[in-house]
Amino acid sequence: MSTPETPNLHGVFRFVARLHTLSKRGMRAALANEPKCRYGMLQHLYNLIEQHGYDGAIYVSDIARYMHQPMPAVSRGLRAMEQDGHITRETDPNDRRKTLVRITPEGERARSANEQAMNAYFARIMARLTPEELAQANAVKDALLAAIEAENESMAQPTRKGEPPHDQNI
Repeated sequence: MSTPETPNLHGVFRFVARLHTLSKRGMRAALANEPKCRYGMLQHLYNLIEQHGYDGAIYVSDIARYMHQPMPAVSRGLRAMEQDGHITRETDPNDRRKTLVRITPEGERARSANEQAMNAYFARIMARLTPEELAQANAVKDALLAAIEAENESMAQPTRKGEPPHDQNI
């Protein structure tokens, strides 16, 4: 039973699940007429290149480090985007042991078109809210994220070297 001090977790989880399901459905519809691409992966790669790249490219090892993913998983994702023609991988001319990743012009066109469609979709959603509702939503979002970050930090316990974190399957 919930009280004002302990919110109904079922309701919170249901809200998050519905938000996820409905927004995913809407995003899929918004992207239906756009160039096919692995938008999430391509956008993430674009952001990594913008933030940490060198001359429009980034090392595969840096992608794995910044994404906190093992190299085989990163390589699989890169291979799929390469097969789609959205990225190229090339050996670094200064260090032949390293591989650079670049987004191709075709990949950039697909990413940009998908980004514009997503921005338009979420702008239409925001236009359905009053300024007061937007302010309330932002205040609640910011407060909830801050509370989650504070709680997670208070619970953070260093793991032993080589030991996976307990939340691997969440």
